[in-house]
Amino acid sequence: MHSVWTSKRGMVQGLWRERRTPYRSFARLALGLLFVGWATLGNALAQPPQPQSQPQPQSSQSPQPPQPPQASAALNARDANVRQVVLGIISFTRWPTSPAKVRLCVSGNTDYAGDLLAGPLPSTGLPVEAQRVSVDEPAIGALCDALYLGAVSDTERRQLLANIAGHPLLTISERNDSCTLGMMFCLNVDADRVTFDINLDTVARSGVRVHPNVLKLARKPGTP
Repeated sequence: MHSVWTSKRGMVQGLWRERRTPYRSFARLALGLLFVGWATLGNALAQPPQPQSQPQPQSSQSPQPPQPPQASAALNARDANVRQVVLGIISFTRWPTSPAKVRLCVSGNTDYAGDLLAGPLPSTGLPVEAQRVSVDEPAIGALCDALYLGAVSDTERRQLLANIAGHPLLTISERNDSCTLGMMFCLNVDADRVTFDINLDTVARSGVRVHPNVLKLARKPGTP
């Protein structure tokens, strides 16, 4: 009987060891996973938060469509033709007292004065310097030797004529209807050429002298 009990007790202890071993392994595995979890959480908390990228503000201005190359080239050609005609008229004009340089004033809403204001102007006689002057400048007659005029209102035109009265001033208008409204030369700007009309009465009262060759170049009445 003693030997039998001993065998049974040994069998029970063996079974207990076999059953206890998986529980120990499971406990060790659980502790290991818990340690790894705490380590990962600690590393995450130790790292500084990454700044969030701010959305870029969109421009409120819509992009302007580019001008067609053909239209830009045609406008540049007209500007160049206008500059050539204006400088030609100036070169054939004489003032009572010859200025050291011709002060060309550009006033009003102009369409073809870009080349006149772009920089130094070539000339075959007196040097010409162009600048913008307000159409309602009271001293415009004293500040300018020549005037290139764009579109203005009737009120502005009347005030301008009053301000330049009595001053020897060459006047050239971009509007072809201005020769009946007090201007000396009035341009006709076409796609491939620039012609002009002339008001002889205004020329006679202007105080400046214009060479007869310029008068021959003027467009004859009724000429398209």
